[in-house]
Amino acid sequence: MGLAFWRRNTAKTRCSAYLRPDFLVLANQNEQTFEQAIDSIEQWPAAFASLCKEAQLSSDHQIVFVLGSQHYQQFQVEKPSVPDEELAGAVPWTIKDMVAEQIPDLAIDYYQAPTTPMASEKLNVVCVRKQIIQQLVQIAQQQDIQLEGITIETLAAVNLLEINDRCQMLLWQPKGGDLELIVVRQGQVCFSRQLRAFSGLGQMQEIEFTQTFFDSLSLELQRSIDYISATLKLPDVSHIQLAIPSRFCDEIAQQLQQNLTPNVALLDMSTIESSDQYYKIPALAGLQGGVLS
Repeated sequence: MGLAFWRRNTAKTRCSAYLRPDFLVLANQNEQTFEQAIDSIEQWPAAFASLCKEAQLSSDHQIVFVLGSQHYQQFQVEKPSVPDEELAGAVPWTIKDMVAEQIPDLAIDYYQAPTTPMASEKLNVVCVRKQIIQQLVQIAQQQDIQLEGITIETLAAVNLLEINDRCQMLLWQPKGGDLELIVVRQGQVCFSRQLRAFSGLGQMQEIEFTQTFFDSLSLELQRSIDYISATLKLPDVSHIQLAIPSRFCDEIAQQLQQNLTPNVALLDMSTIESSDQYYKIPALAGLQGGVLS
């Protein structure tokens, strides 16, 4: 699943970069990752140039940029009652009272949101400041690398899950960000929510783990599992995969498995050397074939 803020089909070798205000991660076609810390997005051009040199990228490459959550806004809205051919023009005005920016200053895209039976159709609308899109175009041009596409971290991450008719849950956490619960079926996001009350999980030490904490987290996960099957009428969640940047991720999985029926395991990625490196997954997900489709 992806968004079309920018998309171009070519036959060049794909690489991917995950951009945040505090660091960049670049992944090459061999799934090697290169990282550089920064202080602000003004340092993106210099950091990207440095990483391209380190990864030995050239004009034979094309890049997929994956934006961190700090650089986009997402809203769920009622689907406008207009013909499909007019939808792209109508959607931006559904969020005009929700954003501080003027609509013409935003790049806006959307994807279908799951709804309860008999409920009206809804859309998930994502917007990015056009200034950021323009900056990314320039960054790629400066390195003579063709820009293939731009997407967002959450939609990129789910491309690492297998396409399955059952529902799968991904529990992941951006570095320093909120804990996110994403339910996917057949490669599409069915349900997502942020678990802000548990966002300290990635920074917790094993000595801080308590039964009460994991009982509370398990209860929140179970509520979402029940909502998926009872309200959205979707198949049961069969697997819960963890991608939490913590060296104690195995212990976290074991604690949750004690309370939950679905199989709980770490997201299987051979290119991640240790679980505290899971914050890199949006960059690696950008290499996947379906990230822009």
